Parts: sequence; C-alpha cells; structure tokens
Amino acid sequence: MGDAPGIKERFHFLDGLRGLAALMIVIHHAFTANIVKFLDHIRLPVLGFYFSYFTQSGVELFFVLSGVVLLRPYLRKQKEFKVGEYFYRRIKRIYPPYFFALLFAFLVVWLIRAYPDWYSSIFQWADLSVKQLVSQTAIINFDGYYYNLAWWSLGIELLFYIFVPLCIFIFPGSDKVNTARMWTMLLIVLVASTFLQLWLTKYYPQLYNYKHLVPDIYQSICYPVCFLLGMLLAAKDFNNGVALWFTLAGSLLVLSSKFYLPLVNPGYGFLYAAIIIFAINKRALKAFLSKPIMIWLGERSYSLFLIHFSVFYLTNYLVAHFTSERRAMYGIVTRMVGIPVALFAAMLLFNFVERKQARGLVTGEIFWPWNIGRVKS
Repeated sequence: MGDAPGIKERFHFLDGLRGLAALMIVIHHAFTANIVKFLDHIRLPVLGFYFSYFTQSGVELFFVLSGVVLLRPYLRKQKEFKVGEYFYRRIKRIYPPYFFALLFAFLVVWLIRAYPDWYSSIFQWADLSVKQLVSQTAIINFDGYYYNLAWWSLGIELLFYIFVPLCIFIFPGSDKVNTARMWTMLLIVLVASTFLQLWLTKYYPQLYNYKHLVPDIYQSICYPVCFLLGMLLAAKDFNNGVALWFTLAGSLLVLSSKFYLPLVNPGYGFLYAAIIIFAINKRALKAFLSKPIMIWLGERSYSLFLIHFSVFYLTNYLVAHFTSERRAMYGIVTRMVGIPVALFAAMLLFNFVERKQARGLVTGEIFWPWNIGRVKS
C-alpha cells in the first residue's frame, strides 16, 4: 500500500468487505427477527441478542470503511483536498441512485396503501404527501421517518461526509499518529460518546434513548469510534500486533454490551478495523476478499443497500395476497423470492444509474454474476 503522491488507489479487497457488509444487512432484515424469536423460544435470549447485533453490524463495517476509503488520499498527502470538488463528487456519487431508490420506495408504499390487504396495516403510518417525499430527498432525518427503514444509517454516513473537511483540517499527520496517541484518541472518543448516550438517555430521551432506539440522525452519537478507526487506518499502516489488540478490545466491548448496550457499536468498530489491518497484511485474506465475485458484489453494495428493504416490502405485500397471516410458508416464500429479486433490482439500479457516477470499477460492464470469470482481479 504505497504512499506515492498523485497515485490513485483503489483497494479491491475493501470492495469485498463492502459486499460482505451489504450481505450482513440483507441477512439481518430477512432472517434475524425470526431467528431471535426462535432462540428466545428455546430459552437462549442471550445468544439471540448477540446474533441480532452481529448481523446488524454491517453498518459499523460500512462506517469504518468510509473513513478508510474517503480520507486515505488526503491524510497521506496523495491528493490535494478541494472542498468544492469533494462535495460535488460526493453528491454525484450518492444522490442519483438514492433518488431512483426513493421513487421506487414511494411507489411501493403507495401501492400497499392504495390496494390494502392484511399486510398493509403495517403501513398506516405512511405519509404519501409530496411534502414528505421532498423532505426525504435530504436523507438526513430528525424524526426516524423513511419510506425505506434501512436508510437511517445513510443519513449518518452523509453527516460524516459533511464533517470530512473539518476532520482533514484537525487530524494529525501520519507521522504524528503513534501508538500512544492512537489509543488516547480512541479512549477519549469512546468515553465521550458513551457519556453522551447516557446523558441524553437520562435528560433528553425524546432525542435519544439507547434503551429504545429510533432510526434517526441522533443515532450518529453511537458511531464516532467507528469513523475515527477508519480515519486512523486511512492515515497510517498498522501491524498485526495492533490488529490483535483491536480484536481483544472489540471482543470485550461486544461481550459487555449485553450489560451496557452503547458499547456494542464501538466494539464492532474495533473488530472490523482489525479485519481490515489483517486483510492489508495477510496475503490469503486479501486474495479472498479480492476475488472477482467479491468485487462484483462490493461494487453493487450501495445499490443493494438502497433498494433491498423496499423489495422486501413489495414481496411481503404480494405474497400476503395468497396467505391469511404470517406463518412458516409465508416466511419461506417471501425470503426465497425477496432476496433474489432484491439482488436483481440492485443489479438494475447499479447498471443503469450508479456505475455511471462511480470511478475505478472492475466489474462495471459485467451484469450477470456468472459472467464474472471474464474479470481479472
């Protein structure tokens, strides 16, 4: 991972990790609730707790990766930071696919409300006004209202993008990021974010309550450690010894989260930072994550993230026309249909919208995954 100025880098093993993060989120939305219910039924609620937050932790992986990918060329002085150019590229990259996904989500909710069945009762909250549709184009949301519930984390990511110029301005150079300073920064941010979650829960629960999570922008106070870890990995290369310490710290935080929930997000941040370091330093792991199929999935991960939940809504609604309630067959059919349709919808969104805004793609011209053999990693 050279630092030569002017060289444009794209680490394809990070695309592989991004693909895994998207798959985890899809699995979380498709299966986790039923698996947790089953584990509760057989009196294994603790296992259900950890499984739920593990599948959900694709969000933390996305956030760590964002810090690494976005800030690396600037923190290593490989590229001059120009504020106008930076925001133009971010808007061009994020918004076109989002607008199409938003329109699709709006139409799905409209269909479910316009032609109701028993599944439609879930959507009685839905405000289909033009005002609400326009308000969701901002992505950042203060009331937890989305036509697609998965988008709450996109608002947090966008907030990070807004603060990137400040991060670049105040972040120390790579030559100043030694081990002691790294752990001091992480400890300060961990304590501060944890204290803030405790303080808001006690005094301003209408804004944030870690005991009752609402998917809105206030959840951003849970993730500063994840973004800081990404920034550290963007600024400096670390050895496997640091990765082992990150693994230990992350494991302890995740295990402790059963007793104090705010520790779960930084815990997974540490674990995924460790995986990234291992992937950089270990040839076998990097080779696996750089396989063409992993890159193919990773390059479509944003489209998959944007659209999969709306496809699940639509699939659930259509299958509900042939069933009277949520039973085993309903669950099997909706997942067997919903997951491949979500992937196909993501392929369409990527092919016709997203790839036109992306740079450095390897599989941009490959539509079907079974044609992936044409790609040379």
